[in-house]
Amino acid sequence: MKEYQNLIGKVIIAAAIIVGAVIIGNAILEASGNIGAQIAAALNTIASQIK
Repeated sequence: MKEYQNLIGKVIIAAAIIVGAVIIGNAILEASGNIGAQIAAALNTIASQIK
């Protein structure tokens, strides 16, 4: 019985690691999109002031 409990614990830990990696990956992608949009907006503002 203890072997099954050990296995279940390892499976739960592995699932938690995978879920955490997905959440962190999505957060990084979202942050990079926001940064890119802000840089593009800043460049558009600078270009409009130059003209």
